[in-house]
Amino acid sequence: MIINLLTIAILAILLRWIATDIILEHRKKKHFIYCVLLTMIITGAELGCFLTDNTIPENRLLCIVFNMLGFSLTPFVFLVESNFGNSKKSILYYVPPLINLVMTVMSPYYGWIFLVGEDCSYHRGRFFSIYLIAFLYSVLFSMGKKLLASRNYPAYFHKRIIESGIFLFIGIMIQVVFPQYHTTWITTAFYLVLYYALSCEMSSLLDGLTGLLNRAAFNKEIEHLKLSSKWTTVLYMIDVNNFKDINDAKGHTSGDYYLKEIGKILEVVFSNNAQIFRFGGDEFSVILSKRPGDSMDYVGRLDSLIRSRQIEEPDFPDVAVGYSEFDANKNVQDIIDLADNNMYKNKRIMKRSRGDGN
Repeated sequence: MIINLLTIAILAILLRWIATDIILEHRKKKHFIYCVLLTMIITGAELGCFLTDNTIPENRLLCIVFNMLGFSLTPFVFLVESNFGNSKKSILYYVPPLINLVMTVMSPYYGWIFLVGEDCSYHRGRFFSIYLIAFLYSVLFSMGKKLLASRNYPAYFHKRIIESGIFLFIGIMIQVVFPQYHTTWITTAFYLVLYYALSCEMSSLLDGLTGLLNRAAFNKEIEHLKLSSKWTTVLYMIDVNNFKDINDAKGHTSGDYYLKEIGKILEVVFSNNAQIFRFGGDEFSVILSKRPGDSMDYVGRLDSLIRSRQIEEPDFPDVAVGYSEFDANKNVQDIIDLADNNMYKNKRIMKRSRGDGN
């Protein structure tokens, strides 16, 4: 009982933190709130089971209701927290929890997931494993989506997600093997606190305008960068030409529009094995792991997409690009400076050939 009350207290504090948060993106914040509320309801149901189990026969109905709440809602917690449900296709992800829901609702009659005897004693049902599979399924899908969403972040985020997932899995399995120890929801509460902290850090590494990673994320990635003998890692520095003139002539709203659109074009060009950053102002950077020898292919693809866009929008700005390859024997700052210098060389060439301004 004390563990359940402590869990609810932790979740209540976390709920207040999330509700007053100004860093998290609105949709992520909303799903965090739903997840915490759902976890509080389930923890309350578990507390109700503790208070009514093995008491008097008159409490049997209450005990059944508490068990139905807990077993039916549990597999949905991590799907809600992971923001599943944004498309019609994603409804398929809910099939195992929905199967568990139906079997739980029928359990008072058939004892499938749980059974409450006439003496108000709780027992696991003969298909309790269906509940466990649905629960672990939701945990694994949640972990998979987190890892996928963090693929372009610095690598240490992956380690933290995996470590917190292992912690959660151990807490769940302790209660599965030893039902007398109610560890699932206290572990879940701590897991949500850990992931909330991680989400805030991830949000702080995003550029608010373009949705790309920001300069702080670039610095962290450079700090943790590991080079591979099988792949060449290339740094691209990209600058929007005549951006000051655009802001002066058309206003910052137009400037912001072009920055966002160029960010989208960069995501199309560098779609695989790349991290794209808004380096600052009108400058972007890309860290790309690729096979040796095709660095210019990406520059050509970027130039082609910019040219196509300028056919539709004649005022759409072009960009100058410079790049350099990472080398374990070279200082990282020297590599950044080389890419930057190559970018400015490209800018001067474009200026001479087209009569551009800045």
